[in-house]
Amino acid sequence: MKKLIVFTALIFFSISACSQGNEDNTEILGPSPKIMIEGGSGSLKIDSKNNVEVDLDLTIEDPWKNKNIIRNFNDYEEINQSIKLTRVDTSEVFDNPWGMAFINDSHLIVTEKNGTLSHINLESKSVKKLAHNIPSVQYGQGGLLDVVYHKKFLYLSFTIEDANGKTTTAIGRGQLSDPYNKLENFEILFTALPFIKDGKHYGSRLVIKDNMLFISVGERGQGSIAQDPLTHPGSIIRLNLDGTPAKDNPHFLDKNNWLPEIFQIGVRNPQGMTLSLDNEIYISSHGAKGGDFIAKLTSGGNFGWNKIGWGGTNYSGSKIGDGDPFKKEFDYPLLSWVPSIAPSDLIFYSGPEFPNWNGSLLVTSLKFEMLLKIDIDNNNILKEQIVLKEKIGRIRDVDVNSLGEIFLISDEPKSYIWKLTKN
Repeated sequence: MKKLIVFTALIFFSISACSQGNEDNTEILGPSPKIMIEGGSGSLKIDSKNNVEVDLDLTIEDPWKNKNIIRNFNDYEEINQSIKLTRVDTSEVFDNPWGMAFINDSHLIVTEKNGTLSHINLESKSVKKLAHNIPSVQYGQGGLLDVVYHKKFLYLSFTIEDANGKTTTAIGRGQLSDPYNKLENFEILFTALPFIKDGKHYGSRLVIKDNMLFISVGERGQGSIAQDPLTHPGSIIRLNLDGTPAKDNPHFLDKNNWLPEIFQIGVRNPQGMTLSLDNEIYISSHGAKGGDFIAKLTSGGNFGWNKIGWGGTNYSGSKIGDGDPFKKEFDYPLLSWVPSIAPSDLIFYSGPEFPNWNGSLLVTSLKFEMLLKIDIDNNNILKEQIVLKEKIGRIRDVDVNSLGEIFLISDEPKSYIWKLTKN
C-alpha cells in the first residue's frame, strides 16, 4: 500500500542560465534542471517566457513497509531440541518474584514485590532472607523489583510512596558480602519525578555497562508524558554508579532541554533490558493492545510513545496517534508483536550448555507463559522459536550462569526457581 507524502521543495535556479532565446514559446529551452528531494524525484521545465513546469513524483513507499517489523507469535514453531526443565526445590518458595542476580554460580539473589530480598544457595537449596532497610512499597504493579550485583554492591529498583499517596520508581544500592545475610549502607541513588497517583508501568530493569547504570522507567499510564524530556517517566536513564548523571548524556551534548539523567525517551513500559555480546543495550517494552517490541538503545533517541503504537491500538480499539505504526522521526524496533505477548526480561545467551544458541536472544513472555529464542544478525531477525510454553506460569526473569545453564522465575504466588539444561 502506498501513501501520499505532502512536502514543499525549495528550488534555487537561474532563469537566464536556462533560457536560450528560442522563438517557439512551447519548446523546452536548455537542459531541464534536476530536483533532488528526499524520498522522491522530479524535473523542472522552462519555456521562453519563463513559465515553469515542475513534474514531481509525490508517491513513495512508507519507509517501514519493507522492514517486516510486525510479527505474530502464533506463527512460531517450537524448538526442535531436547531440553530438560528442572524445578529447584529450595527450602522456601517465593511470592511473585520479580528479579534475580547471580553473585556466582552457587549463590543467587531474588527479589519479591512484597519487599522480601532473599539469598539462595543453589548447592544446599537453602533460602535466607536478607535484612535490609529498602523503603519499598507494594502498590499495583510496583514493589521491590529488579536487582543487579556488581563489585559487592546490590543495585535495586523499587517503588516508593510520598506523603500524598503518589508513587514512583527509585533506584538504590547497598553493600553485600559473605555470608550474604544483610544489605548494609543502603542509599537511594535516583528518584523518577514526578510522583504519580497510578499503580502501573514502573518499568524498572537495570543494566550496568562500562561502569554506568542504565534504568528503564515506565510512563506510569500517563501516555504523552513519555514525550516530555523534562520528566523521567517514559524514558531510559543513564547514571554513573554513584547516581550522578553520565557526563556525555544528551543534555550535555545537543539536547540541553532534556533532564541530565535521560538517555532516551518515548517508551511505554520497558520491563526488560540486557547487554548484548558486542556491548550494546537492548530493551523489551510493552505496547498497549499489540505493539510489544524489542529494540536497541540509542543516545538521544525517541521510540515515539504515544505518537505511535508500533502496530498496536488502545485497549478500546481506537488509534494511537494518527494510526501509523511507525514514523521516520522515531527510532524503529527490531520487531513488534501483534498481538501482544507481554514481554518481561531478556538476555543474550552465552555458554557451553547450548553452544549453538550463543548470541541468540532469550525473551520471556508473561501473557503466554513462554520463553522465546530469537536469532539476530546485524540487527536483522533471522529466526524466532518457542523454547518453553505454559509450563511454569508467567515467566518474569531469565538469567544464565557461567556454565550456560538457564534460570527462570515466574511471577506467581508460591513460585519456584527453574533451570533449563540439555537433556
